[in-house]
Amino acid sequence: MSYCLFGRLLNSGYDSIYYICAGITSKLFLIFITLWLLDHLNFNFPTPNKQYFLTIITEIIALSIFGIIGYAAVDSTVSYNSLIVCSLILIVFFLIIINGIYFNRIYAEKMQYEKQLQKEKYIKQSLRLIQNISYDIDDKKHRIHWILEHIKHLNNDTNPEISKAIEQYQSKNTYQKLVASKNPVFDILISVKINRLQDDNISIKPFFEISQNEKYDDLDFTDVISEILNYVKRNSEITLHIKGQGIYTLVELYSENDFYDYDRCKIESDLIVKKKNIYKDGIYYMKFLLKGTDDDVRENL
Repeated sequence: MSYCLFGRLLNSGYDSIYYICAGITSKLFLIFITLWLLDHLNFNFPTPNKQYFLTIITEIIALSIFGIIGYAAVDSTVSYNSLIVCSLILIVFFLIIINGIYFNRIYAEKMQYEKQLQKEKYIKQSLRLIQNISYDIDDKKHRIHWILEHIKHLNNDTNPEISKAIEQYQSKNTYQKLVASKNPVFDILISVKINRLQDDNISIKPFFEISQNEKYDDLDFTDVISEILNYVKRNSEITLHIKGQGIYTLVELYSENDFYDYDRCKIESDLIVKKKNIYKDGIYYMKFLLKGTDDDVRENL
């Protein structure tokens, strides 16, 4: 095509002008074909601007090397310094390495994003499952409650032992509602844990000072809270206080009576930074500081 357009220049002896015009025409033709392919084939290159820049520079230098070598092969009177060619090849080599590093970084970020999406999907599925189980348990307990109330009404105190047994069961299985912390996974799992402890005659009064944050919905975090509560003695009445302190979270249990199996408490978790049990002003405390790096907060434990 270039010869058809600019052949007269070549025949007239204007070789240099011919080669310049032919080179520009071929590059314009390549750009138009590339744009047409991108538009009609819907190519999608998830590449940042810096990556495009590096790719274009690499291609330009590579094409320049091929042009130099090819032109020297066609015209024996033309010779180029081999040092220049080697330097250009070395530059292309380093640019290819840099491109590879960028692509690896993009791939790692994409994989991290995919893992995060899978984690969120798993949490949502788990949350829906827990919610369904919780609603089913609430419904069954509600039915049992009214059945027992009906039995009490039919009994009409004719048998005090029946009424007493029903009242004991109802007081033992009364739910203690949590203050909503806007962390759904945390709220549901800790609610389930507290309700299970109530079956062991452990009365827990929850008091939360935490904001909405995805770290509280992390299953490892809720597992640590559950593990901490496993060492509360039976027939205890305690207050569970969870407070956000910057990047730390303070988990505090306290009661007027000695309520904790301190010697048996062998919790192993990377989330626990520090733990302490103290007796102050007639109150027993068990404190845990979870995950952080701020020493000022650690000193407040």
